Amino acid sequence: MTKDLFEKIKNNRLFQAFVISAIILSAFLVGVSTYNIPSEALALIYFLDTFITVFFVIEICIRFFAEDKKLHFFKNGWNVFDSLIVIISIIPIGPNSSILVLRLLRIFRVLRLISAIPELKELIEALLKSIKRVFYVSLLLFIIIYLYASFGSILFGQSDPQRWGDLGISMITLVQVLTLSSWENVMLPMQEIFWWSWIYFYSFVAIGSITILNLIIAVLVDVITNQK
Repeated sequence: MTKDLFEKIKNNRLFQAFVISAIILSAFLVGVSTYNIPSEALALIYFLDTFITVFFVIEICIRFFAEDKKLHFFKNGWNVFDSLIVIISIIPIGPNSSILVLRLLRIFRVLRLISAIPELKELIEALLKSIKRVFYVSLLLFIIIYLYASFGSILFGQSDPQRWGDLGISMITLVQVLTLSSWENVMLPMQEIFWWSWIYFYSFVAIGSITILNLIIAVLVDVITNQK
């Protein structure tokens, strides 16, 4: 009878909504505590944090006693993770931001909502199925960046060592060009020195930013289409 009561509370939508609200509030308190705020507000934050901690302990107990076989509770990775976070949060060691960060990880439990929405579930399954193909496309992109970085370091290294001084720096520069983030600021100084440098940059943008990145999108769309 007691087990049925705990299970009823655990599966109650209002209770689940309150749990999610407590997780969101906990995350909010972590963010607020990073600002310089009055001592009165800090006292309120401490009170709310204590309340959330107590509620998390009660929630864990409810979920534990709702199990038919108590050992099955610890076979669920989320249950073990939540239990560890609650245990850490009630250790009386004073203010510790690392504990708050660990409790913030509880917000990832909201990801369970994905299984309740078929469209999101299909999208996640498609992403998992496309990992292998996306990996090979990403490998191709890395090879292209490596080749262009080698050419760029040789061609522009002496003229602009800050951006093209060696292979590593050149690859970082090309990643900026790949994202099209102020890439003209990288190209124009070189074009003033080497008039033909536009061929280098435009070809890289065409191959890397337009073709390869769109190829990754095409892979994802193809997987989703075939899945349907």
